[in-house]
Amino acid sequence: MPYRPQLWIIIAAAAVASPAAQEKPDAMSASQTAADNVRVFKEPPPPDPRISFIRNWHHGSGFSAPADRQTWLARAAHLRQQILVAAGLWPMPEKCDLRPVIHGRIERDGYTVEKVFFRSYPGFYVTGNLYRPVGRPGPLPGVLCPHGHWRDGRFYQASEKELERELKGGFEKDPAAARSPLQARCVTLARMGCVVFHYDMVGYADCHPGGFPHRDTYRDIESDLYLLSIFGLQTWNSIRALDFLLSLPEVDPSRIACTGASGGGTQTFILMAIEDRLKVAAPVCMISAGDHQGGCVCENNSLLRLFTDNVEIAACFAPRPLVHPTATGDWTARFLEEGLPQWKAIWGLFAASDSVHAVRFTAGHNYNLNSRLTVYEFFNTHLKLGQPSPISEKPFVPLSPKELTVFDEAHPRPADSVDAAGLKKQLIADITARLESLRPRDAASLERFRQVAGTALRHMTASGMPAAGSVAGSEAGGRSAQGAVTVERLVLRRKGAPEQLPVLRYVPAAPTGAVTIVVHGEGKAALLDAAGKPGELVAELLARGQTVLLPDVFAVGELAPAAPPATVPASDFFTCYNRTTLANRVHDILTAIGFAADTDRTVNLVGVGRAGPWCMLARSLAGGSVARTAAEAGAGIDFARVRSVQDDDHLPGALRYGGFWALAALAAPAEMMIISAPAANAASMPWMTDAWTAASARDKLTVVASATAGDIVRWLTR
Repeated sequence: MPYRPQLWIIIAAAAVASPAAQEKPDAMSASQTAADNVRVFKEPPPPDPRISFIRNWHHGSGFSAPADRQTWLARAAHLRQQILVAAGLWPMPEKCDLRPVIHGRIERDGYTVEKVFFRSYPGFYVTGNLYRPVGRPGPLPGVLCPHGHWRDGRFYQASEKELERELKGGFEKDPAAARSPLQARCVTLARMGCVVFHYDMVGYADCHPGGFPHRDTYRDIESDLYLLSIFGLQTWNSIRALDFLLSLPEVDPSRIACTGASGGGTQTFILMAIEDRLKVAAPVCMISAGDHQGGCVCENNSLLRLFTDNVEIAACFAPRPLVHPTATGDWTARFLEEGLPQWKAIWGLFAASDSVHAVRFTAGHNYNLNSRLTVYEFFNTHLKLGQPSPISEKPFVPLSPKELTVFDEAHPRPADSVDAAGLKKQLIADITARLESLRPRDAASLERFRQVAGTALRHMTASGMPAAGSVAGSEAGGRSAQGAVTVERLVLRRKGAPEQLPVLRYVPAAPTGAVTIVVHGEGKAALLDAAGKPGELVAELLARGQTVLLPDVFAVGELAPAAPPATVPASDFFTCYNRTTLANRVHDILTAIGFAADTDRTVNLVGVGRAGPWCMLARSLAGGSVARTAAEAGAGIDFARVRSVQDDDHLPGALRYGGFWALAALAAPAEMMIISAPAANAASMPWMTDAWTAASARDKLTVVASATAGDIVRWLTR
């Protein structure tokens, strides 16, 4: 559902505006007293940075290197998972046969050029040109060359104006190279002894330009819920391009490199982070600590840069050799001061700081001669090419787009080629089939389901249980007494996180039971009466000796914004850089659980109203920190009804991993009471029953159509 201002805000505003209300000062005073009894923050409350600062593609993450190698290795493993989840490649899809077609060999001075197409998915074809050295026996190094967002991609030819600028500015020396700089790179690398595959981005040159418009494919909300994207498709194509390169008998698998500029630089460093088969890399004019993280949909999928940035992602390549040519005239201008030091620190953890380099040239955004010469020298050293230094480019005759084009009368585009809609239908069918194979049937399959969906949910919410002792609770406004019950106003802060959570803690005179966290979808005020005293549920828990925590979570209660958050333009790629509302709420509940767990008391969790599903998702990530969970689930969250990124219930990837009930089933075999008339009456949650049955714990899952406060308390304290 779309963002809704909280009900109590609307009521409060109406009360202030109403003449009738103004005529009743006693009523207004009582209302203010009730608000004071509930409030933790003084007025005005501190701004929630998750609302007041919206990160976008012009912001880095402030990455700094950890102090030790083990911490970094764990972080790098986490980032690799995050990238794969964001790309819709967790777990990796089954690889179809490539069925490569190589044809149209063109002989040139010291190298040959051929036309290539192969399948990455059934019906989707990767296209490009294969450059090979002449007279060089294998094994030979292999180099992948993604092209980036140059006009016409692989077919790029500089205009007369561009040609003049490059030559007069001294950025290029040879008119042929200035006209066709992408070809110049491939030709020289081939002449140096490399097998080079120059392949198309999706929607460019021969790669389905009509069926897959590059900036307009898979931008709909359903695709986001399945994590289908141009970013994911291009990442998969790069993996399959590497498969193709390694399938060539003359290619040496121990000497594989990748280089591209701009968007091709993004493709390069993404592959660097996820592919161990890549040994040397050179992303060009792309990586910065801030300023610019990538401006195209193919570089900014949901979840990709949550709490990370390009500098850190590229650092996953350590300790393998890496060079990054940068320019004074684009967003990489300050990389030597802000980016390279962090890389040096990471590579230093492996005693390999000499293997990572960056240079800066006075130029605009480019992959011009100076950048190319830097890469040639670096590859010559680290791919062991044995070329005399300094290396220079020799003259060559560029091929025309017609000569480079893969498909012709003798080799037409395959008849089984699909467009974006056709591939989407096929991929969703594959996802559904693979999901069914993950359905828990026994202990082993339940564990496999946890490994896949549990890992995905951690990245979808960008959260998990805080480490022991990492949630601080400070008093705000002191304590008060309500009869024999002590009321404490606390502010919770998770280490390393900027948000502050207001919490009321009710402690009975003789606390003998668990700490029970109760989250209400309309805020903690909804659990108290008009005077701020415990309502029925809280009162009954206190009567049983339970300590009760009442937190407000993201955009609820005291954390509700006075007005709906500003709409974020789609071009800012909101979900690439920021948690969604639902993810923030799950995160905040986990923070409250972490605080309660540090008391060494048994912890229970109760979700009331629309907070029931939030608590169930949090319970799926809470591990053994929660003993019993009772949740008013209703019909759960129907992610198929989500219509926009601004929807309170949006969670990228939710449908890919089975929807609400499948994600909630990750809590098995925990003790859980689900209060849901639809679930109880229609048996609509087979994922839940299957998971608890697979864990031999079906008796720990209780499903009821309705429950009173007394029913919930008796179940929790039995």
